[in-house]
Amino acid sequence: MEQNKKEVEISLRGITKTYIMGEVKVPVLHGIDLDIYKSELTVILGSSGTGKSTLLNIIGGIDTATSGQYFFRDKDISSASDKELTKFRRDNIGFVFQFYNLVPTLTSKENVEVSTEISKDPMDPLESLELVEMKEKKDFFPSQMSGGQQQRISIARALAKKPALMLCDEPTGALDFKTGQQVIKTLNDLNEKLGTTIIIITHCAPLADMAHRVIHLGRGVVLDSKYNKTRRPPEEIVW
Repeated sequence: MEQNKKEVEISLRGITKTYIMGEVKVPVLHGIDLDIYKSELTVILGSSGTGKSTLLNIIGGIDTATSGQYFFRDKDISSASDKELTKFRRDNIGFVFQFYNLVPTLTSKENVEVSTEISKDPMDPLESLELVEMKEKKDFFPSQMSGGQQQRISIARALAKKPALMLCDEPTGALDFKTGQQVIKTLNDLNEKLGTTIIIITHCAPLADMAHRVIHLGRGVVLDSKYNKTRRPPEEIVW
């Protein structure tokens, strides 16, 4: 599919981020220009300290840029108020983090329901659990499940909002290879079945082979962006 026929979901222009720590300024992002296209699975690749998480937090409306413009479809997010950012996150974004952030006193189904209670048009929690092949664990508590199973519950929780955009911050970072491979397969399946736009940030280079598009970030700038001519299925990726 030619780039000019794709629908732009996210458009970033001149995005910078500088943190102020007392009298010290710490620049992290230096003029990011980037488009993310609808229904693609994009991997943002870079080592620790390159600004990956900062960029993802800005895209997700958790953080704001110091300067630059951010458009989600035709909406200018860079000028949004705190209240508008909260609504933007609630209505459009699903988050998956390295650590699962499940409520330990709630069952799998109840953890997913937490997400559906703040959504305008949520998915049935059991349907969401079924999509990640965890329906049979609906009455299990986090302590009764493996790390990979908990991560799939966190994916189901994000998915239940029916987000336009799913943002994944090192989703395999706390998992062993085999378990991480299952989680990556789950994300890939959701992209293929539902057409959800997914961004995965990682320092793990082999994961880039499964993406439609790979963006290399280094020292707060985009080093390059390329499409994979042949995507490898997650079950073939070894890291």
